[in-house]
Order: sequence, then C-alpha cells, then structure tokens
Amino acid sequence: MNCSIPSKPSSEFILGWEAQFNPVETKSETSLVWTSPSLTQWEVNGREMFCYLTVNVAPNQEQCKHKVHLNLYKHPDRVKISSESSVWSEGQMMKLKCEIQNVGPLQNLTVQWTRVDQNKHRTVTEMPYGNFSASGEERKNGNVMATQSVSASRDEDGVQYQCAALLKLEQLQQPQVGSSEPLNITVHYKPTITQTSGGTISVTQGDELVLSCSAHGKPSPQYSWSSPGNINLTTSFIFISSVQSEDQGQYNCTAYNVEGSDSVTVMVNVAVNYKRIILIVCAVVGVVLLVTVVPFWFFKRYRRTRSVNISSRH
Repeated sequence: MNCSIPSKPSSEFILGWEAQFNPVETKSETSLVWTSPSLTQWEVNGREMFCYLTVNVAPNQEQCKHKVHLNLYKHPDRVKISSESSVWSEGQMMKLKCEIQNVGPLQNLTVQWTRVDQNKHRTVTEMPYGNFSASGEERKNGNVMATQSVSASRDEDGVQYQCAALLKLEQLQQPQVGSSEPLNITVHYKPTITQTSGGTISVTQGDELVLSCSAHGKPSPQYSWSSPGNINLTTSFIFISSVQSEDQGQYNCTAYNVEGSDSVTVMVNVAVNYKRIILIVCAVVGVVLLVTVVPFWFFKRYRRTRSVNISSRH
C-alpha cells in the first residue's frame, strides 16, 4: 500500500506507516510503500494502520494521519459436498455435509446452500458464522464443517445440491466465493398406481377383455395379477380374446419394487349374450329343418312322380 504527499515540506519531515507489522518511514521521499512478504499475519485483521506525515515546525511538530483498515482473507483450498448415502429411501431424514478447507477469516465466512429442482427452480439458504462447526480462531483461517438435514421424498429425486463458501468483506462489493461440485440426489420410493381399467367392468360373454395397470415408482415397478381360478400373471395387463362366464370375478393388480407395493382391485361382471344365443338357436333349428324337412319333401315328391308314371303305363 502506498502513502504519498504532493511535495516535500520546506522543513524536516517524516513520512511513514504506523502498523503492527513492518512499520516503515522515510525522511526524504514523497511516497512510501508498505509491504508484507507473504501476507500471512492474520493479526492485521481488525487492526488500524496509519499513513502519517510529521513536520517539524519550530518549536513544535505537526502531524496528520490517514487511517486504513486492512483485511486479509484466503480462498478455500477445497469445497466439497457429500451425502450419507448415494441413494436415499423415501421417508428417511438425510444429512448433507459441506467441507471447506483452509479458509479465512472464519468470522467473515457464510456457508451458502443452493437447491435446484427438476424444473430448474433455485432455492438459496445461508448459514452465517456461528451456525456451523469450525476449527481455528475466528479472525484467522481454519477448516469448516456445515450440515443440512433434508427429508427424503420423491420430490427430492433428481434435485441438485451445491454448497459454497462466501467471504463477506466490507471492502469488497461482491463476496469472494469458493463452490463445490454439484451433488445429484437419487431417491427410491415405492410404487403408486396411477392408472387402472376401473373399479367395476361389465363385459358381454364372447367379447374381448383388456385390463391394464400402470404405476410410478423408483426403481421401476414390476407387476403381478391374480385372477379367478387362481391364475397369476406377471405383466402390467391382462388380455382375454373371448370372455366366458368363468372369467367373471375379482382381478387384483400389484405393483412392487424394493421400497414397497401398491395394489388395486377390479371386479369383472360377464353378461350373457342372449342375442347370440337366439341366433345360435335359430341356426340349430334351421339345420334341423334342413336335415328333416328337405329329405321328407324330396321323398314325397319322388313318390308322387313315381305314382304318375305307373298310371300312365296302364
């Protein structure tokens, strides 16, 4: 830092830096630079430094001072976010950890948490100094561990978390930032059936029957059906090309994964197709008539024809 005057006074003077570390002065130059070899002396934080000019004006000395605040800070060596588990289960209370290494001054540190959901909506929360654990004196550098608890719900699946170290210093308009890599969250949850064929279904005998069942869960659910006659199927749907009376009854669909299951029941009523029965009866009657009446008609015609032939011979 430089301390300077426009011109040399006409009498003896001293231009200097009054500081806790490396105080310097000159009696001949109009500018004086204060330097620190490595800027590792954290004790300068919160201390006042003065650029001063002392002029000998007989019989007294006159002095003016300009006060300077010096704040030493250090970017973190590393910022890392982690979770207790790579995969969360719905209903658990999970903990996120933010580790910040070698940052300072600790008293000016704020830990910032950022949550970005599946729709890219951002939520930011901040933890000022005193709300996280730190190793080191508040005016110096140290290591920090901050935690945040999150309830594992299916809304957290696909969410991205990130933590950052913010050094908020009066002399800087923007806080100095060190950020972690983003952490993607995966939440496993039991299936919820979202679509079925309905509570009660009525079909006509001989028609086709389609029952479908779909569910939303993670991992992707598997399916099982139980149906009348103790028939079990492992597909998400049932297809019967021609429904019969024995197909009537209760059908139960279960969607399941490692987190749990969900079930739904469908009742199928099979109605008798009287129109079809009437058509079948009519067809049978028609066949019977063809089999009995037509041969009889031909027989009678044959006898009549033969009788006429015999009469004409006589």
